[in-house]
Amino acid sequence: MGRVTSRDVAREAGVSQNTVSLVARDSPRVRPETKQTVRAVMERLGYHPNAVAAALRSHRTRALAFVVHTRFVHHPLTAALLAGAIAAAERQGYAIVAHTVRDDDPAAAPDLYRSQSVSGALVFSRRTDDPMVHALHRAGCPVVSLLQPCACLAADHCVAADDAGGAAAAIHHLRRRGHRRLGLVTAPAAESALAQARIHAAHAVAAATGPPLSAVAADDWTVEAGLEAGRALLSAGSRPTAIFAISDRLAVGVLAAAAESGLAVPGDLAVAGFDNIEWARYCNPPLTTVEFPLEDIAAEGVARLLQPQAPPSFDQAPARLVVRRST
Repeated sequence: MGRVTSRDVAREAGVSQNTVSLVARDSPRVRPETKQTVRAVMERLGYHPNAVAAALRSHRTRALAFVVHTRFVHHPLTAALLAGAIAAAERQGYAIVAHTVRDDDPAAAPDLYRSQSVSGALVFSRRTDDPMVHALHRAGCPVVSLLQPCACLAADHCVAADDAGGAAAAIHHLRRRGHRRLGLVTAPAAESALAQARIHAAHAVAAATGPPLSAVAADDWTVEAGLEAGRALLSAGSRPTAIFAISDRLAVGVLAAAAESGLAVPGDLAVAGFDNIEWARYCNPPLTTVEFPLEDIAAEGVARLLQPQAPPSFDQAPARLVVRRST
């Protein structure tokens, strides 16, 4: 038996093929009793409307793109945000289509929108001035950025998180543990608003509660970059007794640098990170870190795409300090 078509349903129900199409779209032009008859036949025959064909006919689609740079496909935050977006979209009868974009080809970002495969895009970017986001915006695609504000988007088109509050909580925690000499591992901040917020808050709280931070800038957001930055801090003349890294990947690199130097964590060195990625709980020792409700952030992004006139559920997603044995 082949796939059941609208023609099969029409013949069985005694109506036209156009009526079957109208019933599938729940059109008010069809009488309730006719809808009931056609739907009963659809169920009995196992008929499922072709959503792609319907989208092409109406020039609309019930799908949204989740757009991310290729190098962030395996990032733990990507997985959490994507899971939240899928769940929220499904509740609204939409699908999520993952779309990766190479750094050297940002103009490919709007391809799905131009082909009418999606009606809007969620983006996960680490840069304020990201060509990928600019390409989507210039193509007229409705865009909401997750976590990172983007220069070409209005403020309410970014679902922001309380990066400053999270960094402040981490520094206060280390001070309460009695640490005076604090180190800070940063990441490229000039192009990232969330990095800047975390760095500025960490410096401000440290200066208000004790000696200033000793900071080293990692050249990327990777574990390897965190290892190099950790080595630099731990080889300094006045070694810090605690280090806060502005991402968990950087913090994992600092843990590796501590082990390399023969330092016990937290006995000789306390380490805290940011993001609460899955690795954090399985580090040795488990990593103290800051977390956001990433799935809620993605769900809010879906809501802002599908209901742009509705008031946002929140201005900033709250941060929560998760204390584990590394501090």
